Amino acid sequence: MAHLPGMLPGYQDVYRSIAKMFSRFSEAHPPQVRAWVGKGERYTVADELIKLASRAELGLERRLARASASERFCVALNGLSAWCADFALRMQTRMLEPLFLALGEAPQAGADFYSFFGNYGYTPFGVHDDTDHSLLWHLGPSPKTAYVWPRAVYLSLTQGALATADYLQLMPYARRTVLQAGDLLFIPRGDFHILETRGFSATLGLTLFPDDPAQECLEGARLLVSNGKTLSSLASAALTLGQLGALRRLALESNGHIITRPALSGPAGLEASDAELQRALLRVYPFWPLRHMALAEREALLVRGRLVLARANPLFGFLCEELAAGHPVGFADLARRLPATMTTGMLADAVRNIARLGGLRVESL
Repeated sequence: MAHLPGMLPGYQDVYRSIAKMFSRFSEAHPPQVRAWVGKGERYTVADELIKLASRAELGLERRLARASASERFCVALNGLSAWCADFALRMQTRMLEPLFLALGEAPQAGADFYSFFGNYGYTPFGVHDDTDHSLLWHLGPSPKTAYVWPRAVYLSLTQGALATADYLQLMPYARRTVLQAGDLLFIPRGDFHILETRGFSATLGLTLFPDDPAQECLEGARLLVSNGKTLSSLASAALTLGQLGALRRLALESNGHIITRPALSGPAGLEASDAELQRALLRVYPFWPLRHMALAEREALLVRGRLVLARANPLFGFLCEELAAGHPVGFADLARRLPATMTTGMLADAVRNIARLGGLRVESL
């Protein structure tokens, strides 16, 4: 375990970004959320949060209390990067890129941000361990207390029992740490822990998923069948497990190795006319690169974790190469360098689709 005080400068801005996410839920885009009240789970919380999404006057604590139908609650929200482009950009540049650089590589199975909120006392599901390392940045406003038992110590104390809700007699043997807003807590995979929150607070978590080749292939297949059109066009195609795994890895690379794709909300530039595009600059962030691969006599383009499938063509590879550096490139310049079989109209359609998926910015000259 490691406690690093003050490791998240600007934690107030992160808190505000997360709070704004709760105004963006809808029936078309429901949140991945769970809530606990007392020792039971509140299964209606997603529906209630959708109903409250338009209530701009509600602060975060009040909103969550209403959605949980209780003054004391614990709420966990997964897939944070889907809901706020500013949050996703901030986390990618200030947290993920430096972390991946320090680790020497990004996690092949991906990563994801989550957050939990409340004033619930002890974690409602008791002492537990996780299958991955826990990286927790406390956002406040109230402090949070963590109790951590190294795995060998815990198993010795419990004679091999795993998760438990009968933990009070274990407390004297725990490593106790009080987290203030901005602090980072690292809990190694397999260590047992429980958190205590007396006043309302929020905590940001990052999961780095362990390598799992079988799951990687399954996710690649799920990506292919994510819409009926793709499924029907590849129904009789011969595909290998290696291709499915490669497809999944490219999808993760295109989204900065975050497993949650951005919610589609019509980014700026999507409705640009042909004339406007001729005067536009196109920019792809280098940590959200376009990726492509040949797949069953078709060409696959990966954009922010989503798949665009088309007949074999040189356009996808051309765009991936020309926009790879992250510098703004003029649409007109791209049009002049197009492969011979491609037209300006094809380029315009591809640019609009990639922008709609969040894969590039369309900026005026």
